[in-house]
Amino acid sequence: MTRWDDKLMHFFALIGLFCFVSSEVTQNEDGSSGTISFSPPSLNDEEAHSLHMPSNMKCDACTAVVYQLSQGFEAFHKKRKSVKTIPESDLFDIIDEVCEGKVLENYGVKEVRKVKRLSGPGLEAADEPGIMAGGGRWPARMKSMCSSYLEEFDENRIYKEYMKKDDSLHSLLCKSNVHPGLTDVCSTFSEKKDEL
Repeated sequence: MTRWDDKLMHFFALIGLFCFVSSEVTQNEDGSSGTISFSPPSLNDEEAHSLHMPSNMKCDACTAVVYQLSQGFEAFHKKRKSVKTIPESDLFDIIDEVCEGKVLENYGVKEVRKVKRLSGPGLEAADEPGIMAGGGRWPARMKSMCSSYLEEFDENRIYKEYMKKDDSLHSLLCKSNVHPGLTDVCSTFSEKKDEL
């Protein structure tokens, strides 16, 4: 299959997703049957057209980047159990594959309890029912955020935080005040989330 065929199949899959615009399920009081209504999220101008990740979704985006980096490191360690530390050349390849590869294309926006959230592997919204609007600008926004972390921290620092096997990588990239507006996105998001 050529790269063009792959893109064409992805396009038709997205069209199919948008054709399934809403489904409705309601439940009787006795719990015997029911319907739930889903519709695609309504995006404002920033969410639909901006080249940058909307500020209300940066925490989810950062969490997704940390998840994908961790998945890449874990996969290497599972495959090569005798290697205690990933060699630098492999480390660069893993991080490049996350930031420039296809894994960040699996994210989009979903409305969860009337709040728009980023959804995809490793995120809370992924397990919530609803229709995810993906493709478009979302993959480029995810890749841009991932690249921003690489500009701020080198690959060795990212891996070192991951190797602590606690929440250190997420804390560094998403909850620290090292680079306001980039690395503190979950600190401010947590406060807003508590208000909901």
